[in-house]
Amino acid sequence: MSGQAKTQQRSIKAAGIRRLLMALAMTFCVVHGAWAEGVSPKYDNVITGDNVTVGDVFSGVTQDAGYVLAPAPAYGKSLTLGPADLQRVSDAFNLGWYPKNGHEQVVIRRSSHVVDHFMIEAALDKALAADLDGQKFDVALDKADLALNLPESAPATVSVSNLKYDMAHSSFTAVLTAPAGAEKTSGQPAVRRAVSGRIFAVTAVPVLKNARMAGDIITAQDIDYVDTRSDDISANVITDAARLIGMMPRRAIAALKPVTASDVVQPPLVKKGETITMQLKSDTMVLTTQGKALEDGVEGETVRVVNTSSNQVIQGVVTGMKTVTVAAPATARVAGQGT
Repeated sequence: MSGQAKTQQRSIKAAGIRRLLMALAMTFCVVHGAWAEGVSPKYDNVITGDNVTVGDVFSGVTQDAGYVLAPAPAYGKSLTLGPADLQRVSDAFNLGWYPKNGHEQVVIRRSSHVVDHFMIEAALDKALAADLDGQKFDVALDKADLALNLPESAPATVSVSNLKYDMAHSSFTAVLTAPAGAEKTSGQPAVRRAVSGRIFAVTAVPVLKNARMAGDIITAQDIDYVDTRSDDISANVITDAARLIGMMPRRAIAALKPVTASDVVQPPLVKKGETITMQLKSDTMVLTTQGKALEDGVEGETVRVVNTSSNQVIQGVVTGMKTVTVAAPATARVAGQGT
């Protein structure tokens, strides 16, 4: 190799990898036909150190394997070298390798401990709960896939400081520090990140544990609760379990779904065709007799019934289970007639 080529090679070795890839101008021949025996790219390599070396790019290197090419990527990040990049490194260090199909690439990833968005949201939940004194809430980061990458020597923990929130505008801001407590320890490496997001008040909404069909009566044992963002609760959703107990689905209701007022009806206390008790009331007396309901009726609803003794059809108000109250005979209104 000429003196000029040797001088150029030393210059290349001293450069960073990006500078190397930009400035490399090879001046010697590559023997084509086959790769150098035992030397091949490390197509997917994870490193832990602070620098990228020749040995991180190629396996089988016996000389200069530890030579530093460039600083390592940031924790959790990667550096990709394409076929031309690999060719230049090979030529610069006389490895005798050349691209075989033009699609080869090496991806060098730097290992890390990851604080993912679930851990971040859990830390925010804890910090907010200390201020909100038992009020239920939910948080959503503006950057939903946020993650913090730390050295493997550091624990994957995170703490929250400078927390500010506005429930009226459903917003919050905070500063994250990873690992947790690093802001209080001088000299400890740390990752700090300002974050923002939305905070929502949460309401426990009564739901049915299991699906219920039309005609079923809902009992207290049928009810469970699901935490729901308050702004997701429409005006007709039932939020008081007392309004569900004793009611009947108008149609099938799925399990664990909010129930609306239009989903349920009062169960009929009087059913069409069944024998009922008719109470005839006046100011001075209460008489009872048997009758037959001509239609379904819920409590307080006016229904038609027939007196089985006289076959007279009259109207009365449902006042209890299988019980209808009508006016005394002198003032009773025959169905279809005026008063």
